[in-house]
Amino acid sequence: MPLKGNTNISIERMEELNGVTIYWLISIGLLVGYVMDLIMIKQGIGMVGNLIGGTLGSVIIGAALISIGLFAPLVYAAIGSIAFLFLVNVFSFHPEDNIEAKA
Repeated sequence: MPLKGNTNISIERMEELNGVTIYWLISIGLLVGYVMDLIMIKQGIGMVGNLIGGTLGSVIIGAALISIGLFAPLVYAAIGSIAFLFLVNVFSFHPEDNIEAKA
């Protein structure tokens, strides 16, 4: 059965890396970092580390996914930023928390 109508299908990129997209990637990273700091109450790498890590993770992941051409890079940037901050906070090293074992 032949297709009716216009059969020319063109695939275009959904997102492009411009100022607005970078703004949203930074905003998502800051929001994820702030929420992660609220979740990790006085543990992990602290508020500044979470904000910087969330922003860097979101921008790097979002820019990489936009260059690949994957659909919905802002969503994946948020998920990747959450995963990155979770791993950094869980496995952060604090030498001052070293407690000697008592016999």
